Amino acid sequence: MTSPARQTAAPRDRPADVDHLLATGMLMLLTAITSVSLCRVFDGWDFLPTLLVVGAVLHLASLLLRILRVPALVAIPILILVFVEVIAIIFYSDTLRLGLPSGDTIRLMRLDLRLVWGQFPTAVAPVPSEGSFLVAASYGIGLVAMFSDAFAFRAYGRAEAVVPAGVLFVFTAALGTDRNRVTVAAAWFAVAVGVVAVLRALHGTGSDAWLGRRRRAVAAALPATAMCAAVAALGAAMLGPLMPGAGSAPLLDTRQSQSDSSQVLSPLVDIRSRLVNRSNTEMFTVDSAVGRYWRVTGLTVFNGEQWQLPEQTVFDASGLLTAESAAPEIVQQQVTISRFGGTLIPLAFRPVSVSQSGLGWLAQTDTLVVSEPLRTGAVYNMASDIGVPSPEALAQATASMPPMPSLLDLPSDLPDEIADTAAAVVAGATSPYGQARALQDWFRTNFTYDLTVQRGHDEDAITSFLRIRRGYCEQFAGTFAVMARAVGLPSRVAVGFTQGELRADGKYHVLGRNAHAWPEVWFDGIGWVAFEPTPGRGAPGSEAITGAAPAQDERTGTNGNGTTDTAVPTTTTPTTPTTERDPLGTGSSTPSTIPAALAGSSGDSGGGFGLVGWVLAALAAIGAWAYLMPGVVRRFTRVGSSPSEQVIAAWHGSVGTLQLAGAPPQGAATPLEYARVVERETGIDGRSLTELARFVTRAVYAPDGVREPAALRAAVLRTHLDETATELMPWPMRLWSRIDPRLARQRLVGDLRRRSQG
Repeated sequence: MTSPARQTAAPRDRPADVDHLLATGMLMLLTAITSVSLCRVFDGWDFLPTLLVVGAVLHLASLLLRILRVPALVAIPILILVFVEVIAIIFYSDTLRLGLPSGDTIRLMRLDLRLVWGQFPTAVAPVPSEGSFLVAASYGIGLVAMFSDAFAFRAYGRAEAVVPAGVLFVFTAALGTDRNRVTVAAAWFAVAVGVVAVLRALHGTGSDAWLGRRRRAVAAALPATAMCAAVAALGAAMLGPLMPGAGSAPLLDTRQSQSDSSQVLSPLVDIRSRLVNRSNTEMFTVDSAVGRYWRVTGLTVFNGEQWQLPEQTVFDASGLLTAESAAPEIVQQQVTISRFGGTLIPLAFRPVSVSQSGLGWLAQTDTLVVSEPLRTGAVYNMASDIGVPSPEALAQATASMPPMPSLLDLPSDLPDEIADTAAAVVAGATSPYGQARALQDWFRTNFTYDLTVQRGHDEDAITSFLRIRRGYCEQFAGTFAVMARAVGLPSRVAVGFTQGELRADGKYHVLGRNAHAWPEVWFDGIGWVAFEPTPGRGAPGSEAITGAAPAQDERTGTNGNGTTDTAVPTTTTPTTPTTERDPLGTGSSTPSTIPAALAGSSGDSGGGFGLVGWVLAALAAIGAWAYLMPGVVRRFTRVGSSPSEQVIAAWHGSVGTLQLAGAPPQGAATPLEYARVVERETGIDGRSLTELARFVTRAVYAPDGVREPAALRAAVLRTHLDETATELMPWPMRLWSRIDPRLARQRLVGDLRRRSQG
């Protein structure tokens, strides 16, 4: 005949019964709605099927392991393996060996995580719905599914089971856009309330079954749960928008708009933000007989993380800047600043002279600078030689004597994949020009221009870019330059703008969305020559060299919020521009050294852990500790070997837990006296504690102590009292008792200090 103790424990330990299945379904629904909430971080909805699959697989795997009664210490490693396998199948199926992750799989996983880790501090929502950010989101949803299931069914938590999903939801709400904000929040809170209610009914079933409660408590509680969830959803939807500040402007608006006082072009940092926001903000106008790419500067240093400006000397820009080409074509330009900040002046390449004083010249990067930040309405007059060499001349030119040896420098740890791909692309080319064209045409033929992919131009981003073959100008230019150096071509990355809009006033109006980057290759006896690997783009005047017809993005821009942004007229009220470092010093006429941070590069370095990164790491560590610590304490806490010792430990553990819930110390009271005091002081049903008090009295005073059935019954009573006391605990104490190992031990064997004093 089954013992009373086993009859009591059975309902709680049957994960295949209807109550457990319903609770698991509710938890899966919470993970699903948490996945939906990420719509505020991603653009589009392409991310959702992947996250739903990851969450469902992890929940079902956890359920199966519980049905098979696999212990937690064994189930956790199994779930981790399932997790890795799911990620590998979804994102890296071509690297699997016999259906299992290989070394290449792990390498690509690490690469994607490094990409997100490095770019997270500067990323702005919405981010692409594919690539590394989707991989990171899949990891997040997988961890939510694993931790929430563990808290709900391994640690028998209620509100604790909602915490993992809540952390991710709050994180999304803090960093995401306003997309579906009210709807998603209402749905999430409704499901969260439902999860807590269902788990409360489920976990109350097993421990109270000896008192005659029905086993199907979850099914019975569903109507009330649904009503509470509906009320919570309605309240969130109606009251949320009415909260103070709900409709106010954000504290920090990361999107560009025409109201910006000035906008600094940070090399290869804010190009994508301008393109994504499609800003119609007018940066400057150019009065020129012909349109060209308006070049701002050239980046010659690649440190494995980003392309940067070199340390260089600033000279007075008066006189001849560069020698004219063999077939010169001089064009005069008048550049009028509208909203373009910083200290670098855009102009057609190659500048040969300046018609005014006070400008500086950076010969290494062919850049014009001013001593003070550009101001609205400032006018600059320059002459440039826009003549280009013939394809025949380039085909005969060598590329072995660059002006600086560093133009071939690459990091020593550059992945072999990049160099091998470059060598394969240029195989068969018989000249440096042929190699450059082979690289350019390979990109234009085999890649797709796409703004919805992950940004970046470090080694990890390059490897990812070569794998997915989708990107935007920054990635095309940076990757081209790296691969060119890998095959021996001196190269750099030019940053500037496409020609802009030629309007009725005869001027080219250059907008924020015209920001662009392209590579330049050095040829001996000729100099720097621009190439265009970005599909859908083409530099005017370079058709014979690149084979690409003039082209730029002509689509209507917006202000980043989904509404059309009107172009800013040239005649605007002067405002205070963004402060930048004075590259020429404080009025000194002597040459000075300019650092790499000249153009205001704001740190797309990829190396910062970031405040949010530390917060997330801390939350993950706390979650893992809260889940694992009670089990570890339980494993190393001795509760006695004999039945009498086990009953005594059960009593002291119950007393310790009740004290955390507000019960007074036992003091000198006998167990039966203390049971009456606790019932009077806390209002709990004292029958469980009274029965346990009788067992411990016999265990202490009876000559033969107690036997095994009494010890089993005492364990069941202790479990019931623990759950009852947990419900009475303030939620901070409840959470802290899962973090502080001393409190976890107190819930097992009591407060040893008070026991010794008593």
